[in-house]
Amino acid sequence: TGVDNFTVDNLKIDTNRDGMDIDCCKNVRVTNCTINSPWDDGICPKSSYALGYPRVTENLTIANCTVLGNYQVGSVIDGTLKKMPPEFAKDIHGRIKFGTESNGGFKNITISNCVVEYSRGLALELVDGGDLEDVTITNLTMRDITNAPIYLRLGGRNRAPDGTPTGSFRRVTISNIVIHNAP
Repeated sequence: TGVDNFTVDNLKIDTNRDGMDIDCCKNVRVTNCTINSPWDDGICPKSSYALGYPRVTENLTIANCTVLGNYQVGSVIDGTLKKMPPEFAKDIHGRIKFGTESNGGFKNITISNCVVEYSRGLALELVDGGDLEDVTITNLTMRDITNAPIYLRLGGRNRAPDGTPTGSFRRVTISNIVIHNAP
C-alpha cells in the first residue's frame, strides 16, 4: 500500500489469500509471475482509503503472467500441481481483479500477454468512488472460466467518506481475449 517505483519479476506465489494487492501505488511493473490463489483473487490492483486519503493507483503494467486458481496451495511451488477437489467449484474467485476498493481510482494501466485459469476471469469493479481511465487490456488467454469472463461493475458500496461520488469508466480498451472452456 502506497509504495511507488517498484518491479516484481519472475515471482511464484502459492497462497490462500490474494496473490498480490497493489494498493495506492504508482509506477509498478509486474512481469513473468505465476500466481496460484484458489481461495481468493490473483492479481488485484486496488485503490483503498488505507492511507487515510484517496490515492490513485497509476502507471501499472502487468505482463506475461500466469494466474491460477484450481491447484492446492503449495502444489504450484513444489511442482506437483494437485487439483482442488470438485466441490471447490462453488468458491471460485477472480484472477485479475481491479477493486472493489476503488477510492482513489485507477489510471494508465496496461495488462498484456497473460493467462488466467479456473476463475471468474477479469473483473473491473468501482464501488467506492474513483475513476478507472486509460486502461488497456490485451492478449489474454482464459481457460475454464466458471462465470462471466469479463465483469464490469460500477456501483455505490461507498466505503469512502460521505459525499464521495460514484466513479466512472473512461477510455478502457479490452481486446484479443481468447476463452477456452472445458467441454
